[in-house]
Amino acid sequence: MATLVTGGAGYIGSHTALELLEENAQVIIVDNLQKGHRGAIRGGKFCQGDLRDEAFLDKVFSENSIDEVVHFAADSLVGESVIDPLKYYQNNMVSTLCLLSKMKDFGVKRLVFSSTAATYGEPEN
Repeated sequence: MATLVTGGAGYIGSHTALELLEENAQVIIVDNLQKGHRGAIRGGKFCQGDLRDEAFLDKVFSENSIDEVVHFAADSLVGESVIDPLKYYQNNMVSTLCLLSKMKDFGVKRLVFSSTAATYGEPEN
């Protein structure tokens, strides 16, 4: 059984991948390295690319027998999202839709989706 971890070079993604690897899971890590760090990846198979790139995603899914996806790939800075909402729409919404479409194409039905902390509540100040 193989688990695809998107955003796997970020803090939460890399720690999740490490926990899965410690349980002897086969892990495929996808990250575009815009905010993640290659050094955070301590095992598994790494594929650098953008989830909005259909050819890239097709290659990842066709070359690996993926059974489930843990999706952490997203931008999460509230201030930046207000300044450049289109960037956040593209990276968070469009990339997730591309991932879901590819999962459907390959019959992958299990998804753990982790939203950003920015979605919970309104700041008091």
